Amino acid sequence: MPPDRSYDPTMSEPPSPPAAEALQLFIDAVEQIPAGGLDRPSNLPDWNLADLVAHATGSAAKLLALIEDRPVKPGPSAPADWRCADPLGRLRELAAALAAALPGADLGAPRTTPHGEVPLRRALALPVADLAIHSWDVHRSLGRSVELPAGPLTFCRTLVESVPDEALRRPGAFGPARPAPAAATPTTALMAYLGRTVDGDTPGGSAPSTGMGESSS
Repeated sequence: MPPDRSYDPTMSEPPSPPAAEALQLFIDAVEQIPAGGLDRPSNLPDWNLADLVAHATGSAAKLLALIEDRPVKPGPSAPADWRCADPLGRLRELAAALAAALPGADLGAPRTTPHGEVPLRRALALPVADLAIHSWDVHRSLGRSVELPAGPLTFCRTLVESVPDEALRRPGAFGPARPAPAAATPTTALMAYLGRTVDGDTPGGSAPSTGMGESSS
């Protein structure tokens, strides 16, 4: 799945990001973590499941902040900033707030990002993809195999293919692409391209990085 080199972070008409669906996907994944299971290692290097959930909670909070035109801290969300006693409860609160805020959101309204001023729909793209991809990471960390629904999968793939490889693979973003099995599903092929170890992959090689290490993820 080679990337399209035509990436332009200021493009005005990207697809509308499936924000609510991506957050619900992540909540559904977190609901599968057994009691006391947050201390388990994740499929991402140096992170346990608590770190992964906390990071993605920060991505969910960025969605709401961007829609409400509040300041967003640059850089990927640090797990230490988003740990809490009830991570699932916090995610559900964010989902309820997002559901209330989305209907009135003007996706063409300008938002300031490290790339300059971009439409809201573009600013939302990275945290939406972050949530969808990390929902797969949670399931993978629990030994589960899942497929992303068509909408989030297509959105993530379109976004990833628009990013130049040197940006996609930079430190803090994604690791080198890994081989996908011949009979790989679309989700498996995407995750292998993003450097994740997938079913049927040969052990060894570079470890995956943590995700969409951008200002809005």
